[in-house]
Amino acid sequence: MKAAGKRCRPSAWVSASELAQMGVCERLVVFEHRYGKRRLPEQRAAIERGRREHQRFYREGRIASAPPGRCFIATIVFGEGPETRTLRAFRDQVLRRGPTGRRLIATYYRIAPCVCRMLVRQPWTHSVLRIALQPVIWLALRWLSATEARRAP
Repeated sequence: MKAAGKRCRPSAWVSASELAQMGVCERLVVFEHRYGKRRLPEQRAAIERGRREHQRFYREGRIASAPPGRCFIATIVFGEGPETRTLRAFRDQVLRRGPTGRRLIATYYRIAPCVCRMLVRQPWTHSVLRIALQPVIWLALRWLSATEARRAP
């Protein structure tokens, strides 16, 4: 008997499905113990489909839960990194000051959700967009630095 409060190793845990299967076929349990599980190609394909669907569901949930005012595309492509923070700062400190910048931001917020849905379906585009956005981030960083230098006494 185990001492109270001690937990067994995760490898020693048995799922309910495995328990049910053990009651049905002891020979299968012995076989899998000796040789490992042998999945059919259809089973492997179904498992892979499930993994891909889970990843898609997770990405779409991240997009849907984005609070208003986020850099949608940059968040998908870079995550919450320094690049995204730079673009947000440029939006807040430079673009929002003028009517043209505000119109540009409004247009971006209308277009970005469609682009984000495409990005979720085609993850290979992330690396392409990272490369394409690097000059924009560099220019935004330079602009913000120049703005800060002008403000400093």
